[in-house]
Amino acid sequence: MNASPAMHLLEQLVFPARYEALAARLGADLASLLVTPEIETQNLLEDAARGLMARGEGLFLPIYAPSGTGKTTLANNLDKFLPGLFLPTILFSGSVNADALQRETAQHLARFAANDQRIVPINIDHREGSPPTGEELAEIKRFLRHPGSGSKAIILWPDTQRDISEAMSRAYTDIAGRPPIDLPVAVSGPPKETWREIAKTTLRLVNFIDSLEDLGVEPNNYDPGAFTSLGGFLREISDDFAKLVTSMRREMRKSLRLAIIFASESADAGILTHLTSSNQFGLLDGSALLDSSPDSEVGKWWKSRRGLLTSTIVRLDARVFSLPPSASVGVLRRYGSEEVMENLSKLGVRLPGELEVKRNLERCDLGKYLLGQSKAILETKGTPTTTSLLAFQYLAEAGFTAGRDKALNYAMADALIAFASALDLGYTTMAERQLDFCPLIPDNSLNFEREAICLEYTWRASDFMVAKNRGNIAAYCLRKLRNYSRELGWAPE
Repeated sequence: MNASPAMHLLEQLVFPARYEALAARLGADLASLLVTPEIETQNLLEDAARGLMARGEGLFLPIYAPSGTGKTTLANNLDKFLPGLFLPTILFSGSVNADALQRETAQHLARFAANDQRIVPINIDHREGSPPTGEELAEIKRFLRHPGSGSKAIILWPDTQRDISEAMSRAYTDIAGRPPIDLPVAVSGPPKETWREIAKTTLRLVNFIDSLEDLGVEPNNYDPGAFTSLGGFLREISDDFAKLVTSMRREMRKSLRLAIIFASESADAGILTHLTSSNQFGLLDGSALLDSSPDSEVGKWWKSRRGLLTSTIVRLDARVFSLPPSASVGVLRRYGSEEVMENLSKLGVRLPGELEVKRNLERCDLGKYLLGQSKAILETKGTPTTTSLLAFQYLAEAGFTAGRDKALNYAMADALIAFASALDLGYTTMAERQLDFCPLIPDNSLNFEREAICLEYTWRASDFMVAKNRGNIAAYCLRKLRNYSRELGWAPE
């Protein structure tokens, strides 16, 4: 493996401007972006549904609006806007004939109770600019009059051209008779006053990160009045966001990551879960850091540079993890200095084999991170053994200052060399050495072909990952971020 196990945050950032891409990425969360249609559109759809029910036959419903207005969004989400009238939409992409329509509708209806009276919307979205032929209109008519399936369906045929929609409406009326509402239906899309909030919500939801507008692409700075459609508005922001992210990627010869590691008696992440993203494993949350350390010198410094904080976290894909005694003590017993190994032996800590050290690292957050695994699949680490706790307490009593922590960092580097070799992770490890492409000297660095991961350890006495230490932990992370931003030339003094 010659690449890091997980994609850098900068490579993950996106801003889809089309409904299809948003739906694919968000799934059920797409509902958070939906804006209820204007009352006139709602009334037309309700009139269409009531007319269909009264007549006992389905309805062919051409709709039109300029590109980017929201035709697809409307057609695919009628069950969200009018849940009492419509079932989820069928996105139909097959040949337009009665048998195919009936077959797909019957399969769809089988998912619901037989006595469910709601209407099935069928969206034929792949024929924009290509109206149905006379033969296809006849097939649509035959299907919509079929009892049990077509009679409960409404076929939506979106187009961008009003004249095309009007022509197909007249053609269908000629063979099927007058519809219960005037056709075609013009779609207006969400009101312009909602567009900025839609853009901000899109940015947050698709990337699972708050405050990304602080990077420099702020939807509030765009004028909805300058655009004819929501799609055009979103595309402008999407293009600018893509350019911004690309420029960030190009700034350095290699991508860079930062992982801050708190080694203590704590068995798990504890309070770190309140300082990190709930969706991105270990990713620092700038707002949570500032809220947790508002009166510290570094907290005040970053508060006046909120955009730079978000930018630094994103550029560094900055994470924080806890290293429990179950992993750290075994590493130090096997790879520590002669003095540390001898004293741990006297405390009854047996010498673990390389495979045991590897297994313990795999089970902790640092190991999961290096293996590209997410928080969702972390194992329960359990309570540290009495021996490992006593051993860590000995280390704490000996002290982590006066250069002693450097020896511990070297031991971690040796353990990570063996870890990489055993799992074929493909990185080279350095301890306390400057990177070859920037002035940083991290505690450990894991160097891949195209990027480097900087590991910064802080060794703390006691069960440190607890609420009373929240402010201290946040301030420490903020100081590391400031140091990195200064060394990399991102923070003007």
